[in-house]
Amino acid sequence: MTNNNQIYKSVFLIVLLLFGVLTLYGIKTDESPRFILALGRFHPLLLHLPIGALIVTFFIDVLGRFQKNYPENTIKSLLGFTSLFAIITCFLGYFLSLEGGYQKETLDLHFYTGIATALLAVVLFFMSLKPSFKSNKIFLPLFIATVISISVAGHYGSVLTHGDQYLTEYISVSKKERTIEDIDSLKLYNDVVVKILDKKCIQCHNASKQKGELSLVTKEQILKGGASGLSVISGNASESLLYSRVLLPISDEEHMPPEGKDQLTKDEIWLIEHWIENGLDFENYATANSENDTLKKKLNKYLVFNKVNIPKASQDDIDEVKAAGFRVLELVPGQAELNVKYLDSVPTKNTMETLLALDEQIIELDFSNSGLTDELTSGFKKFKNLKSLRLQGTSISDKTIENLKALEHLEVLNIHNTAISEDGLENLLTAIQPKRIYSWNTNVDNDNARRLANTFGVSIQNDIVGFVDRSQLEPPLISPSKTLFNDTIHVNVLSRLKNVEIRYTLNGDVPDSTSKIFNEKLILNTSKTLKIAAFKDGWEPSDVITRHYAKVQYAVTDFIVEDMPDDRYPDPLKVFDMKEGSTDFRDGHWIGYFGNDLQITIDLKEQQTVNHISVSCLEDIGSWILYPTDITVFTSTTEKGVYKKVGDLKNAPSTKNVDPRKEKFTIALPETTARYFKIVVNNHDALPSWHPSAGNPSWLFVDEVYFW
Repeated sequence: MTNNNQIYKSVFLIVLLLFGVLTLYGIKTDESPRFILALGRFHPLLLHLPIGALIVTFFIDVLGRFQKNYPENTIKSLLGFTSLFAIITCFLGYFLSLEGGYQKETLDLHFYTGIATALLAVVLFFMSLKPSFKSNKIFLPLFIATVISISVAGHYGSVLTHGDQYLTEYISVSKKERTIEDIDSLKLYNDVVVKILDKKCIQCHNASKQKGELSLVTKEQILKGGASGLSVISGNASESLLYSRVLLPISDEEHMPPEGKDQLTKDEIWLIEHWIENGLDFENYATANSENDTLKKKLNKYLVFNKVNIPKASQDDIDEVKAAGFRVLELVPGQAELNVKYLDSVPTKNTMETLLALDEQIIELDFSNSGLTDELTSGFKKFKNLKSLRLQGTSISDKTIENLKALEHLEVLNIHNTAISEDGLENLLTAIQPKRIYSWNTNVDNDNARRLANTFGVSIQNDIVGFVDRSQLEPPLISPSKTLFNDTIHVNVLSRLKNVEIRYTLNGDVPDSTSKIFNEKLILNTSKTLKIAAFKDGWEPSDVITRHYAKVQYAVTDFIVEDMPDDRYPDPLKVFDMKEGSTDFRDGHWIGYFGNDLQITIDLKEQQTVNHISVSCLEDIGSWILYPTDITVFTSTTEKGVYKKVGDLKNAPSTKNVDPRKEKFTIALPETTARYFKIVVNNHDALPSWHPSAGNPSWLFVDEVYFW
């Protein structure tokens, strides 16, 4: 037993001496050495060992006292384990604190209660080395004090890591969120930016834990910035650390949030950039003085609806309504509230009866520019949760007003280009008062519109003449997604709307209403550029979709690359497998070069005539991935012969672009005959000056190289 006790004491002495020297070394240096900071990162890993061991030991101690079978040797061994790792954890915790970024008062409480716990555990251990320690009157009270001390230390540790509300967040009654049912009622900072920061940033930048001496809790702290400088610079997102560090590659040490944490989405990054670029507005509404449709679209998810326990509609009901000619969209993804628009021209009674299956869920209803009549609007009174109703360009009159007077939640009503009169409008306003009414080109003159607006306290827009509300069609959908083929490829195109004409060209021209109509399936057996668009009377044509289809001439099986791609994105075989990558560089179809160029020599086995060579590349500015600066092609008739330049392509300088994109770069080689082709795809020397990480090496990503 004496020998065992001596071993315990020797181990304790060695640990204290070793970590004591490291601590003194760290204190005496002006800047903490990296290896000491690295040791500090093991604090979260090891701290659970003494906690768990202490609680288990306490449980065995109490149980042994009740069962009259006290396991002294087990208690002694566990206390030795606990005290040893408690001491090591304290030293590692101190090393971790040298990184900074923690609120001093909370850090001190955690630090000193942790030291107290370690000391108490050591005292308990040395007491257990003496015979009959169980009968010592202060052993159990001291044990209880140690358990309390480690609980307090753990609590303050959670505050440092997760914030001061971490323990009580779900115990206290949650604060009711302010109802915001209209985009115009959203405040950009309070209702949008704060939610993004709270979800993705506050965990490391709060009052208790201030990584980089930065807190993002209040306006004053955000504007103050941290140790690295200003977190936000009004009107300059690229120089604002809050934005620029989000765009760094996730593997970069300065990327925020750190790898492993919940990352910002593209929409969240866009909104942060918009907020900074537009003056860091902490007070005003999100859409004040803004006609930015992209902003309004991205703000939809931040609406907070007053919960009225609306049940979700069944999928069968939704499918029936769609089959009747309606488009049905969830107003907020995952919620019951629906936006419904009639897409056909003339509704019937059966159409309207089908729509009633969604009478509780419809929040926004659109019959604009349809053949809706007074007789078909009787069911409107059943849409008790309706907030937006668009009836412009229909055949309704004052008779419809009676069917709208029950819509007590109606906020927006559009009746322009209808037969509604001032009497009908006044009749409606005596029952309900929507916030906004659009009534130009009706039987309501401007003077009466102003009178009614003042009398009922609503906004009535009545002085716009000749406005035609036309919606733009959605672009057609093309399948399959691949564009490379060996023999033939079957292309299918469809639209989710009824009675839509899909027109296309194969000669590079932009399709118009006179272009060829797409019927069923298109079979291509040569390389072509397909351009398609959707057309429908009363609608704006869709955006033009372009696909470059290439019939690959030669399968490449023999090639040599001068420099292998980065180990994280390896395997040069991928550039010849005809499996095209997406705009996500992690999808497994891309090879990547960090700071290097792609130089590949291809042996076609015999003399071949080549007209075009294409290289498919990716650009993702936020991940340091840029299009190549240029691509050059050389040929030779023999393996070790002299290579001569036969074509090149200079790429325009990359510019700031948040969204990832890919492009096929094609070099024309008129009637070039050779066996060996050397293709050089040149990377940038460094990230350009406008990039937030200017001067660092850039990435080059390639997924396909092919002859056609």
